[in-house]
Amino acid sequence: MSTLEKSKYELSTSCECRYCDPCGMGTESLTCDECQGETTPTDWCDGGCWEYKRDWLEEDIERFLSHHNNPSSVTIAGKHIGWQRLHGFKEVNADHKSIFAALTFSGDWRLAIECDGENFIITRYSHDEPTGATFWLIPTTEEEEED
Repeated sequence: MSTLEKSKYELSTSCECRYCDPCGMGTESLTCDECQGETTPTDWCDGGCWEYKRDWLEEDIERFLSHHNNPSSVTIAGKHIGWQRLHGFKEVNADHKSIFAALTFSGDWRLAIECDGENFIITRYSHDEPTGATFWLIPTTEEEEED
């Protein structure tokens, strides 16, 4: 299997919208992607910072599943989950909606996502996971699906 481009980004329930006064560009970066000028946080959010990162996550999950021959399910293995720092796993359908639902909850959280096609690692930060809970997506093989 070929090595795919690595992506690394964060998705959060908090708004990350910023604005560059000199060139009028909207971004989430501390420096403008166009003119390299300093950006300031906005006092409004149109949901764009959420939507495009959700799209990135959806695309990365689809790319990961495709790289692993489109399994029908994946196991999400995790460590340091919740305030008790538990370890565990959960098998879910291999689609972005099921995976996203298994990794998130109603409340404030931040997902740090790393994907290179071969590996998919998510670290979730929240009130009960200030140092992060780490999750790995593990594709279910054909042999495991038959059992």
